[in-house]
Amino acid sequence: MLTTKITYALADWIREWRKCRNANPSLEDCIKFTEWKIENNELTDGDRMIIESILLYETEES
Repeated sequence: MLTTKITYALADWIREWRKCRNANPSLEDCIKFTEWKIENNELTDGDRMIIESILLYETEES
């Protein structure tokens, strides 16, 4: 289950990825990061949708 702390960590991680690599991470990279942060607990379909939303928001061009 995703917590606010984990979703903020994911958003920070995405921004750092983009800054360092000058490219967007894939959805799969974001899912792997999140699974690592929650210590490999099972992600629900709802969690995956939230991860995808965070990725879309953080990679949207201004």
